Amino acid sequence: MTNNSTRDIIITRILNAPVATVWTLWTDPDAVTQWWGPEDYTSPSAEIDLREGGTYLFSMKAPSDQGGQVSYTGGTYAKIEAMHRLEFTQNLTDEQGALLPVEQLPEGFSQNIYTIVEFKDVNGLTQLTITEKGWTRSLMSVFSYAGMHQSLDKMAAHLSQHETA
Repeated sequence: MTNNSTRDIIITRILNAPVATVWTLWTDPDAVTQWWGPEDYTSPSAEIDLREGGTYLFSMKAPSDQGGQVSYTGGTYAKIEAMHRLEFTQNLTDEQGALLPVEQLPEGFSQNIYTIVEFKDVNGLTQLTITEKGWTRSLMSVFSYAGMHQSLDKMAAHLSQHETA
């Protein structure tokens, strides 16, 4: 899917939690709101219809010193292999999940990013691999890469605060 004008983003992270816990963080709306979004952003709401053909809609609120605006990411689940793999599209949407018109997108932002999240058990820990396919080669792809790393940092911090015996 990558060509000279697009690139794929691939991030791999080992998380100190079993696959079942990390799976829940991706698939339970209340759990998603605990980690979604880059550093200093919050996620006021998440809706998930976890089935192939089902949709999701996650909100992200900027900190007040950056304007405090709420934005939305939504898409459709294409493939679900419980505890192993999620495949879905990612788009900037409005609060109902409708795609934003091109003129409302940040410059260089790609819609319909095909995303694959893979969960692998590694001695009781989770190796999480996220692949986002088809980003336009732009500053927005760099922001997406950094934002996902920051989201995963928040996920790791959430896991460390909620360790169970």
